[in-house]
Amino acid sequence: MRKVWQGSALLALLLIATPSVAEPGVLYRYINDQGVTVLDRRVPPEAVARGYEVLDRQGRVRRTVPAAMTPEERQAKRQAEADQAYQDASDANLLRLYSSVEDLDRAHSRQIAQIDNLIVSSETNIIDLQSQREALQRRAAAAERAGREVDPRILSELVEVDNESLRLQRLILNKEEEKLQVDADYARQRERLKQLLADD
Repeated sequence: MRKVWQGSALLALLLIATPSVAEPGVLYRYINDQGVTVLDRRVPPEAVARGYEVLDRQGRVRRTVPAAMTPEERQAKRQAEADQAYQDASDANLLRLYSSVEDLDRAHSRQIAQIDNLIVSSETNIIDLQSQREALQRRAAAAERAGREVDPRILSELVEVDNESLRLQRLILNKEEEKLQVDADYARQRERLKQLLADD
């Protein structure tokens, strides 16, 4: 008996929390639980969440109250708002950094030049390492021709030279890929900046 009373009390609280809708002098059009369109002077609590229309005495729609959003729709709305906030912040930062498309182009050129300088420096270092490797190989060959065992330090230095050459080659490849990404990023920013400046 106690559980029945508690269940009844809970149902009553739910009905109070979702009141029916009624306004003097108007009619309401809504869909009931059976999927039938109803015209009435009030909207029952269980139909409010599905949305309804407010009609005047002549049957004209004065206002449309949309259905309550589903959890998925609420999540999509929150995501859209977050995306818009991120875009607004990105736009503000873009306008803060560049007052014109020419400013952006100059920044783009500077960044590409910095990457190119690093690539050229790495290529120069690889050439130097190749010269070191050839010198070490000559010393090793001379020892072998003389019937001596090759100094372990020479072999160790050859390994270090090869490892450094490989590292620099990988660095060059990464920087070439970075240039492509920088070009793509600046192209995207350039188009967006043009739009923002055109809107001002």
